[in-house]
Amino acid sequence: MKIVFFGTPDYVLPILDKLHSNFKVKGESPITAIVTQPPKPVGRNKIITYSPVDNWAHKRGVQKYYDPKELIKSDIVADLGILASYGEIISKDVIDYFPKGILNIHFSLLPKYRGASPVHASIIAKDKECGVSIIKLDEKLDHGPIISQFKEEIRNDDTTQKLRLRLFNVTAEVLVTLLPKYVRGKITPRMQNHKKATYTRIIKKQDGFIPPKYINSALEGKSINEKWSIDFIKGYSTIPNADVIDRFVKAMNPWPIAWTKVTTDNKKNVKRLKIINTHLSGNKLIIDNIQLEGKNEVGWDQFKQGYPTFTLE
Repeated sequence: MKIVFFGTPDYVLPILDKLHSNFKVKGESPITAIVTQPPKPVGRNKIITYSPVDNWAHKRGVQKYYDPKELIKSDIVADLGILASYGEIISKDVIDYFPKGILNIHFSLLPKYRGASPVHASIIAKDKECGVSIIKLDEKLDHGPIISQFKEEIRNDDTTQKLRLRLFNVTAEVLVTLLPKYVRGKITPRMQNHKKATYTRIIKKQDGFIPPKYINSALEGKSINEKWSIDFIKGYSTIPNADVIDRFVKAMNPWPIAWTKVTTDNKKNVKRLKIINTHLSGNKLIIDNIQLEGKNEVGWDQFKQGYPTFTLE
């Protein structure tokens, strides 16, 4: 079995590792090539940084590409592609290049939560479970027929980081069993019910903002009788209270991190305040750790001692 892997971030590495270890023959990796995002300048010093998938391929001598169309020009031989958090749309000519197509790993029970942010959406919406859909990629967004689908419980302490990593580890195990059957044509894809599709979009830094009045109210164990529109989930809104804020904070971890606005002195010096993690005590929100703009992360009590006249506004 020959595979081209499309992916970029570190949390997809469990899948690469599993494919590499389970399907290699006489020491030769089944991964004939990877396609990932090109190196980019990172941090204040703008250091050119390669993606985790790029580094994985480099260490193992696997051919790597930054443009999917280069696969065709290079006559890469592969039975299928596997795509997980790659970060770009794949064109039809590249999809059609593979005899068995490209399998896309999507972290929702499709057609629910199509788009870029299904794990965040599942946590915010207080879903009891989420899942993984492995679909055969087509030209439309998360639209292709389902090859396999399974459910996973969402735990009370799950952040996006925790849940996403667990889903990738489980998916890696599923693929080991699934792929040989799929390549031999033993699995019949089933069409999605497109009429039930819901959508998410890629999250921006601004999406992590929590209005200060919502936090003040949640700290007191109260709710505000107004709708809070979560813009990256199409058509979704909720009533802000402690439980909602706590889940929002967990959903925004590890990126973009939930944040609000705070004044630290009487001069109305407004700064961004990152809310790293929280928990609930009864119906009240408890803030555990924060990071003030330009400062290091500290505990909430330490912050209050350092800025006794601060206000969330």
